[in-house]
Amino acid sequence: MPAAGPDLLLDPWWARLPEPGEPGTPPRHTLVAVLSAEFPAHTVVHLPGGRRPSDWQVAVQADVDGSRVHRVEVALPGAPLLWFVELPEPTGRPAASTLVAFSDVRFADGTVVDDVRARHAGVDGSGQVGALRWWPGTGLVHQIYVAPAHRRRGVGNKLVRTVFGIQAARGLSPLHGDGRRTELGEEWRNALPAAVAARMAPLSEVMPPMTPSLSA
Repeated sequence: MPAAGPDLLLDPWWARLPEPGEPGTPPRHTLVAVLSAEFPAHTVVHLPGGRRPSDWQVAVQADVDGSRVHRVEVALPGAPLLWFVELPEPTGRPAASTLVAFSDVRFADGTVVDDVRARHAGVDGSGQVGALRWWPGTGLVHQIYVAPAHRRRGVGNKLVRTVFGIQAARGLSPLHGDGRRTELGEEWRNALPAAVAARMAPLSEVMPPMTPSLSA
């Protein structure tokens, strides 16, 4: 496995920060992925002061039991504001989930909402800028979609890192890619640094483009 570098989220250690949450709600915490040699990879370190280490990459605010993720912040300067609607597919074989990204100011950057809250806010699929569908049980990516007007701006990278954080907050397998992807997905892979592309298997099957939709 290649070593972690400043543009690659691989094998971080995790800082666990206290999170006050709201009265009457389940306890929360923030898990922060850090790429540094300060602690061994995968170690979880409790930092009661609440200060994020300087080399943090992803910060996930979630219920302590991992059942709900509230916000995922990604250290990607220059990437656009994104907030997300998570659409689980628990009856799938295997169970899947889709994270749909939007880039307006209805929610703060990194906010993750469910479909009920999204519909109450008047959200529909027409404004999406990207989406990632994956199988949470294995961490395997199915498809990544970025709207044409928003490509080459860091949307796909931010989506991947956000789902990486969601998987970690729930104690699930790390996100990774196999050889099945769209033609645009293969172009995206070919433009990645070699160490990052190595995390995705060589192309073995071309998949159809991901259809923009807010429905599960």
